[in-house]
Amino acid sequence: MELTPASDFSPRALSTLFARSFEGYFVTIPDAPVLFDARVRTEHISLADSRIARVDGEPVGLVLMARRGRVSRVAGMGIVPSHRNRKLGASMLLPLLEEARARGDTRMVLEVIEQNAPAVKLYVRLGFQRERRLVGFVGTPSPEPAALEEVEPLACARLLPDNLPWQMAPSTVAGLALPARAFRLGPAVAVLGDVSAPTLALRAIAVEPEARGKGFGRRLLRALAAAWPGKPIAAGAIVPEGLCDRFFLGAGFSHPTLSQLELVHRFTP
Repeated sequence: MELTPASDFSPRALSTLFARSFEGYFVTIPDAPVLFDARVRTEHISLADSRIARVDGEPVGLVLMARRGRVSRVAGMGIVPSHRNRKLGASMLLPLLEEARARGDTRMVLEVIEQNAPAVKLYVRLGFQRERRLVGFVGTPSPEPAALEEVEPLACARLLPDNLPWQMAPSTVAGLALPARAFRLGPAVAVLGDVSAPTLALRAIAVEPEARGKGFGRRLLRALAAAWPGKPIAAGAIVPEGLCDRFFLGAGFSHPTLSQLELVHRFTP
């Protein structure tokens, strides 16, 4: 097996390989170049630092590597079905760990579906340690019409705390672009994914500090439910367990089946 930079591939080819590498996975990854491009932009994925795994010249897997400051993140690692169970995973990731260490990164992080026991076992064997559990929420709030003001995602990003998982960190939310849209209701701001989808994907929600704990966030959820009636609202499994449980569960939301673990590999100086 050899590893080559993902930047050698076109966006179309990368999108297709990404989808093939996650065939039969817990969640469906569509072959959609526009969505793949959005992931690269908002999550700060470096295609020059990402790698394509080849066997006899054929692309059989990939590792997407994101970078911010001195932190790296495995934004996605998959292998096409025909080459799974050949112990390629460690050979794909170990060189990237060494590259991160050599350039002076302090740590590498990743999220893995908790129910994916073989993947969790692999990462732990490579030196990753559990940082925290990540959960999601889904629900259909009672609609309550209100005048929503459309704003930029940055308005929400500015209200988010530090030390959030990569996909809901302020840097990620601030970089979201259409079809993602942000809406304000008083001191509360939420960012949604494509509102034409059957489910409203809640990318982030925040309330100005002085107004927290007064029901403004839940009022915004009800206003979103009124604006797109009948559509459930779902936050992906990227929320630290315990951070928003009271808010969402109190609004009638529930946890979906899948959860994730955030793992970290710290590099010694």
